[in-house]
Order: sequence, then C-alpha cells, then structure tokens
Amino acid sequence: MTTRNARLWLLGAVVADIALRLRFLNVPLSVDEAGYGQVARLWSRGFALYGETAWVDRPQGLVGLYRFAVWFGDEWAIRMLALTAGVVLVVAVAVIAWTIGGPRVGMLAGWLIALLGPAPHLEGFTANGELLGGAVAAAAIAVAIRWSVRPRLWILLTTGVVAGCAPLVKQSAFDGVVVAAAVVLVIAVRERAWRAGVTRILVLTVGIAIPWALAMLAAASASPGVGGWWYAIYGYRAATESLLSGDFGFRLQLLGKSILPMLVDGAPLLVFGVVGFVVLRRQRQSLMPLVWLGACAVGFLAGGLYHPHYWVQMLPPLAIFAGLGADHVCACWPRRRALAVVGVVVAIPLLASLPVYFASTPELASERSTNDPRVISARPVGAAVAAATMPTDRVQVLWANAAVYWYADRIPATRYLWYRNIERIPGASAHVAAVFAGSNQPEIAVEYQSVDALNADGSIQQVLDAQYQSSTVDGIRIWQHERHP
Repeated sequence: MTTRNARLWLLGAVVADIALRLRFLNVPLSVDEAGYGQVARLWSRGFALYGETAWVDRPQGLVGLYRFAVWFGDEWAIRMLALTAGVVLVVAVAVIAWTIGGPRVGMLAGWLIALLGPAPHLEGFTANGELLGGAVAAAAIAVAIRWSVRPRLWILLTTGVVAGCAPLVKQSAFDGVVVAAAVVLVIAVRERAWRAGVTRILVLTVGIAIPWALAMLAAASASPGVGGWWYAIYGYRAATESLLSGDFGFRLQLLGKSILPMLVDGAPLLVFGVVGFVVLRRQRQSLMPLVWLGACAVGFLAGGLYHPHYWVQMLPPLAIFAGLGADHVCACWPRRRALAVVGVVVAIPLLASLPVYFASTPELASERSTNDPRVISARPVGAAVAAATMPTDRVQVLWANAAVYWYADRIPATRYLWYRNIERIPGASAHVAAVFAGSNQPEIAVEYQSVDALNADGSIQQVLDAQYQSSTVDGIRIWQHERHP
C-alpha cells in the first residue's frame, strides 16, 4: 500500500468515526457526563472547584475540558468533546501503528478504532474520562514514537507535557508517561548513549512536571488548597473504591459484569489482537504496544468499580495489536479472502449495535446502550425542578442522580452529587442529614432511591414529611419545601 493511498484510507476512517459519533449528539447525557457538566458550570460561576459546592473526584483537566465545552453550548457541546477525542484517538493510533508496522498496519488500526471506538455498549460515545484521558495519552505516545524517528529535544519536551496532561484528565491515564519513558530508555540502551539518555529523561521529566506544577498552583490558590485537591483526585478513591480497598468480592462481581459488553463491542480487537501479539513476538518488533497494553491494564484494574466504560481505556493499545494481526491475515491469505474475513469479524459488533444506531428516538438509543433509566428520567425531572425554583435555589437529589442537577441547572444543597460519594466518604451522609435539619434547607428534594438507604435513623424522612409537599414526575417523587410552594 502506498503512502498516499494509506492517507486517503485514514481520512476515510476519521470520517467514519465522526459519522458514528454524530449519531449520539442528541442522546441524553450519561449521569457522569451531566454531573461533570454541572460541576463545570458551577466552577465557571465562581464556586471553588473541590470546594463546598463544586466537588467531583476527577482532576482539573477533565472539568476544564467540560468547562470549555459548556462555554460553547450544552449537551451537544459535551458530545462534540467526545467526538473530538475520538478523532484524536483515530489519528494517534494510526500514527503509532504506521510507525511500528508500516502504512497498511496504520490504516487497519485506524479503521478498527474508528469503527469500534464509539462502542455503544461500553459508552464509548460518551465524553467519559477514559476516552478523553486515553486520547491525550495516545497523542503523547504518538509524539514519542515520532520522536524516536526524529530525536529532537523540543519534541521530547512536548511529549512530556502532553503525557503529563493525561492523568490530569483521568487519573488512570498514566500510560502515556510509562510508554514515553520506555521509548527513551529503549533507545538509550540500543544506542548505548547513556549520557544522552540521562539528558532525555530529564527533558521528558521536566515536560511531565509542567502541567502538574500548574495544577498544584491552581489548587493552592483555591479555598480547599492542595490537600483538598489531592483528596478529591486520589485520596478518596484510594481509601474507598480502588483495587486495594473495599470489598474484593464486590469488585470481582463488577469486573465479571463488564466483560460481556466488552466482548460485544470489542471482540474483533481481541481476535486479531491475539494474532498481532504472536506476530509481534515472532518478528521481534517494538515491544511498545505490549508496554502500552500493560500500563492500560494497570490503570484499568486500579479503578476498582469496573464500569463497562473502563474498557474504553484498553481499546487503543488493543487496536495496535489488532492492526498487526489483521495485516498478517492480509499478507498471508489471498486478498479477497483476507478482506472478507476481516470485514466479517469487524461487522459482527457493528451488527450487534444496529439497534442502538437505528433507534427511533434519542431516549431509546440511550436505553439500548447505557441501560440506565435515570438518564432518561433526568430530563423531565430536571425541567420540573427548574420550573418550580429560582436559579439561586438549592436542591438535593437523594441518593442520587447527578444528571438532575445538570438538566435543572440548580445549585446542589451539598457538594455530593454521586451515590458513592455520600455512601463512602466519612461523614457525608451525616452532613446531608444536617443540611435538612438546619436553617438553610433545600428548596427541592428529589427521591431516586429510598430516603432511608443512606439515612437509617429516618431523620431526613421526618423533615420531608413535616415541611415538604410531594408530587411525582415521570415516576420520581419530588419534595418541595412549603415555604416555596
């Protein structure tokens, strides 16, 4: 395959990825997307990030990207953020695969991630941290791989800056740092250029440190300080929801449930990936894809909760292996037979996703992909909350649905927007109860789970029964304070 033809095919892959992701432009935001969006709104309106109102257990980079998107619009702008990340991922994966295996490998890997990356059953179309952080990490790896071909210190510095930004978008996206360091070390060993290797590692380290230094300075200038920032992005999860904390059996159960969606959406990457692994080993090609896959696996496992969208982080390195495997099939078999085999294998998950892509309504597409009824009900419930309150009123969703805050565009009465935050953070549920018992009670309380689920003594229910009036919207109970009928 000529370079020109490969570039044209890659352009087609980018167009295909955009076309698939555009289908989800008007599909309701996931609970996480909407929650991040509302935190970004609050931050843009002067509330301190990681403070008493705009709190989230994600780094500034992710919230900053959402803030940038919200500046342009609402739901569609957040999905455009996902679309942009998808395009970056296609290009980065293609560049990496091209450098390792040649134009055809790059073209095949690019098409595989373009067609399978939106992954409806893995929420690959959403602007989740795995997609956004993975795109930044993949871009850093692409730059590092190109640096290995043209070793210039400014390119290496750029690699470090981009790689350092990735964990500031999603904590587990440290694979860019690992792979970039591995590339520098391998070249130093191969060339036996130890002094140059030390210099290059220092340059890479400086690049990585730049975004982290800026993030720490930003955190230090805000009211929670560096300690509050660090607890939000690492301390909370390390103590409650990581691989090494919490109920291991529960973690294992979550992991098991996430495997089927991965098999539905990513089976071709696994099938051709095995072939690619064998090819890589036999031909003694670059070990970079294996290092990348290993780093992503560590990030995946460290997360702890194993939602299906965790697998999105694994798709880029798997696409490299799959590109190598598909290229081997094309090289060993007659052209028509090879293309037929590759086409059939890739078509299987696309056919399985047709009910999502061709859903008659955005709500039905959401139901068939994310399978979370809270996503669909959040729109009418949020609209009802907005109609019954003023923009400065505070609301509390029990226990919880972060998407309601987004669609209502109202200020949370407490800083806990997600169920796990309230359940796991010491004193969080007691704080919510204290807010209901105090003088500055929420104007609206929305009941998504039983009130006594996280308030066993019934104190919140007593306040609701005594001081609030209830109604129902889309099957969800809404409690409105009597002082604000």
